Amino acid sequence: MKLKCKLESHHRIPPPVLSILVGRLPQVSTPLPHRSPNPLSPRQDDQDDSWNNDWDWEDDDEDEDDKSSDDTSVELPPVNEAYLASASPVGRYILLAHQTKFVMLALHEEEDEYYAVGQGSGCEVAGETITAVLCLPLFVPSIRRNQMCAMIGYSTGWLRVFSEKGTMLTAQLLEPAAILSIKMRTPTPVFKVSPQMMLNEDEEITLLFANKKVVSINGQTLWMVLRVCDGQRESGIDASRSQVSFSYQKWEFQGQENITDVISLGASPSDEPGPLSAASSTSTYVFQPGATSRYVGVGSNPMFSYYETSEVNRPLTSAVSMASYVVSRVATPVLSLAKSWWTGTAIGNQASSRSSKPSPYVPNMPMPPSQIEPATPIRATLSLSDAFRTIRYVSVCPPSSSDRHHKLAATSDALGRVILWSLDDGEMIRMWKGIRDAVCGWVEVFEDDLYSPNEENNTGQGSRSKLLRYERERAKILLFLVIFSPRRGLLKVIQMRHGHQIGVFHIGSGWNLVSCGREPLGSSMVSIERRRMAMKNGEDECGALSKCFLIGPKGEVCNINIYLNH
Repeated sequence: MKLKCKLESHHRIPPPVLSILVGRLPQVSTPLPHRSPNPLSPRQDDQDDSWNNDWDWEDDDEDEDDKSSDDTSVELPPVNEAYLASASPVGRYILLAHQTKFVMLALHEEEDEYYAVGQGSGCEVAGETITAVLCLPLFVPSIRRNQMCAMIGYSTGWLRVFSEKGTMLTAQLLEPAAILSIKMRTPTPVFKVSPQMMLNEDEEITLLFANKKVVSINGQTLWMVLRVCDGQRESGIDASRSQVSFSYQKWEFQGQENITDVISLGASPSDEPGPLSAASSTSTYVFQPGATSRYVGVGSNPMFSYYETSEVNRPLTSAVSMASYVVSRVATPVLSLAKSWWTGTAIGNQASSRSSKPSPYVPNMPMPPSQIEPATPIRATLSLSDAFRTIRYVSVCPPSSSDRHHKLAATSDALGRVILWSLDDGEMIRMWKGIRDAVCGWVEVFEDDLYSPNEENNTGQGSRSKLLRYERERAKILLFLVIFSPRRGLLKVIQMRHGHQIGVFHIGSGWNLVSCGREPLGSSMVSIERRRMAMKNGEDECGALSKCFLIGPKGEVCNINIYLNH
């Protein structure tokens, strides 16, 4: 089977969005060719006036006939400045950030473009900048749509979460060092899971700080906190002034001189064998059975290390003094109520009335701890070292449909190499040279779609049809690695796992590669059947295949699509 790859135009981002984001203010009025009917949300009182005025794109109250022909079109220069980008699972929302500003974009399909639904800053002290972002969807099927949040990391170590409109929901100082990355691990999509499987899934947000500290946030408690804060906001309560704490653990990875990126692989299965001796050159490494957390850290000296935790070094550090209160009086009732919403199980005579409410209200939730909690030291269980190589970036592949585990990871290093790793045994599989400052992503395709392509499947929106096909028979999913070098403007698409290249493109500078494809936060709290129902009902952002798209310097958005080469 011969395959080919195409870059195809998707919806676009209006050029003024990128220009204003990076600080290029138009000198004259620039009318948009396709203006969204939804204007930007009103600014908050505590936001900077000049920042909000930059986004006021409404036309003056003058007749079109009175406008000079010289003002009807202004060509904005391409945006080549680096900015941060994150997208929702199917790409309907995009979060962009640059230095002290962020903007949330939503897709308006009728207008064929994205429009700004909210913006903000969150920088509260001089010199504070945005260093990491995550577009965070919350699974709330009780209202038949997902709630979108913006999780922002700052150079001061603060983590702040905003609503899609830019209202701050909660904030917490976890470590007094810059946040380098924010990554999210959610359950396996339902089309990769058999209905007979009994799953014990969890969710996690992983933060890496510049001082090699790693914070693991419990996804279920974070979901609960954000839903409560959003309910307070809808009730007119300033949630940012009555912040509540979520559960997290803090680790200090020892043994690496420098850590530049981290991925979380979750807990190890109980039936997985333990590691063999790492001293043997013929040994194969796997994690210890029953490990509560598994991580891979990349950097230098050594460049690639495995870490794992167990029950004996797994303290709850959100606030030890209030842990029993949160667990007994907050977490259990709210999580039980949430499960009753989504599974349809009645709780007494109040189930129907509660299910109609947008968010549970939990009074007297504790404040976050005022002190910085110490990190628990964790030593590497296996390391691979090259004294001259520093790995800067790591991307883990989506879970496989055979055993629902992450099998592969791709890294890029300071020598211009991209390496494909087997996570089962810590071995290099492939290496590509001459791709400096590369970023990587993953694309999944149903094999059946290659023989009967249609617009719905190619654009990544065919979740419902894919689920129905999966219910008839187990569908095969093909996996592709996307490698992009922003410095050279070079894009490569490679089929896994044997490394057959199916596409190479020279697209120039100023482009950003954005990855999509994960479940919304809160998916682990519902049954497989309820998640299948969400896909059948067309609920947004549920059951997405992994995909990538590119954002160009003029706001172009291109999908990476795979086809049969006839």
